[in-house]
Amino acid sequence: MSPQTQEYSRFHWLIWFLIFFSGWSCQSINSLLSRDPKSEIPASVLFLKSPRKMSSTFFKDGSSHYRCIQWEPGKSSGYAEKIEFSFIAYDTNFSNQINAEFGNDIVESYKLIWNRKVGKFQRDKLEKKIVFVYKESFFKEVKANTIEVLLENQIAYQENKFVIDEMEVFELSGDTGILLEEGNRSEIGGENRWSHNLGSNQFFTSSSTYTKINNQTIVTEHTSTNYDYHQLSYEWNETEPDKLFFKPIYKENNLQLFFVPPYTNGLTTKTKEPFGYKRMGDFLLKEEMK
Repeated sequence: MSPQTQEYSRFHWLIWFLIFFSGWSCQSINSLLSRDPKSEIPASVLFLKSPRKMSSTFFKDGSSHYRCIQWEPGKSSGYAEKIEFSFIAYDTNFSNQINAEFGNDIVESYKLIWNRKVGKFQRDKLEKKIVFVYKESFFKEVKANTIEVLLENQIAYQENKFVIDEMEVFELSGDTGILLEEGNRSEIGGENRWSHNLGSNQFFTSSSTYTKINNQTIVTEHTSTNYDYHQLSYEWNETEPDKLFFKPIYKENNLQLFFVPPYTNGLTTKTKEPFGYKRMGDFLLKEEMK
């Protein structure tokens, strides 16, 4: 990343932070929590195009990390929600070996790690940019020996709430959202920021610049090409107000699992799940008849 690009990036970040954090208060949070959930305007969902797969040595094919971002439709700023979850199906031989050595049910067949982040967004349609700032995180982890019991546990278990300070900048174009910048900050760790520059051809390779800031002073800056750039590209979906929106997650034998983004699907009264599907919280199950 050239010095000019870096200076533009810092200026761009400064403007956005002033917009966001000058207006962030308890009153702002309360207004978000009391938002009107009904909207006939199509909603947007960013869904990671290439979920990160896990090692086939320990996990079944389909075990992956997923990310999904939803925001309030028809507005240039408002409520935003990001969900990161890992669906894990352990390899049968691996789980049997561990359980035989250390005792039954040390490793159950399935696990779901769930992290829901809540905040707000600001969108600039002229520059095709959208900025997300997350202030709260709701985390839980459940496991079970069947997928159906796993989803029952996901519904029953309460989330643990944490205060966070994270942000992301996306560029929206066509049916794709590209993650350009991401960062977090805390009183102890200061501010950490990653700026991504996707190369257009073999002569301009992709690179990422990491910047660490303490007390408004840059203490570390490093550029590298060692990043999984598949994790920057998202599908940009426009949902239909009256139809349930869901994405396929996992398939095992005759059983299929789908994710139902909760905020987007809660904006309006949707049609019920298709025939043969079973709704379980934020997921759908479909069992194919043999």
